[in-house]
Amino acid sequence: MKTFSILGTGWLGYALALELKEKYKVKVSIKDEKKKNKFIEEGLVPFLLNEESLDSLDDLLETDYLFINFPPSKFKNYTAFLNKIYSHKKIKNIEKIIFISSTSIYPDLDLVFTEEFSSFNSNSKSPKVYDAEVLVKDKTDLILRASGLMGYNRIAGKRSSSKVVKDKDIKINYVHRDDVISATIFLIANNINGIFNLSVEKHPTKEEIYLFNSKKYGFEKSIFKDEKGLKNRIIDGSKIERLGFKYKYSNPFDFI
Repeated sequence: MKTFSILGTGWLGYALALELKEKYKVKVSIKDEKKKNKFIEEGLVPFLLNEESLDSLDDLLETDYLFINFPPSKFKNYTAFLNKIYSHKKIKNIEKIIFISSTSIYPDLDLVFTEEFSSFNSNSKSPKVYDAEVLVKDKTDLILRASGLMGYNRIAGKRSSSKVVKDKDIKINYVHRDDVISATIFLIANNINGIFNLSVEKHPTKEEIYLFNSKKYGFEKSIFKDEKGLKNRIIDGSKIERLGFKYKYSNPFDFI
């Protein structure tokens, strides 16, 4: 049985771990000891890993597949932390490295963004994400740029219930968590490398999807205000489809 290490076992990483545990020995990183026993009971192999505790890298990087999924906002120095992982002596022996990035790497412009876009010029919407990709790209087999992750308990508009939303006419870019997991499995199974946007085909406005969900799930609607001059960044997630992958959820109105 091959080994699959997941660094960053949060909302996405944990779901992926449960999906893979029947086929792989799954090692997972945990930022503290709170969930250690729970993970062990579920058949996972947890190791403590954070900015202050890196001793477990030896064990976590003894693996066939490495999936890295850390939110930059949770770190004091995100790129320094990633550099410690990628400079480890065992990193070169791993069969495939998958890095979860974000479509926030693209600038705030009225454009349809594909993976071929290269005119960043330090104007990425998230400089941390851009710096991270620059650091890891030469040592990473798969970079998945995920749009806003939704599904299950993440419902578009719920956090903005009863709050003012100024960018009501902006078109949104979302992807369902199940499709990120399926895309990861598809790309590994077909031994495909490269950079891929993960974003659904349909791009409703914030007002459209927020109002739809408030009615569907019974929470108070947001307070929408007009705002001029906002940009529509459309993320094209079709590259992976041309290789044979099919999104289960191509429309945010159909997210479960």
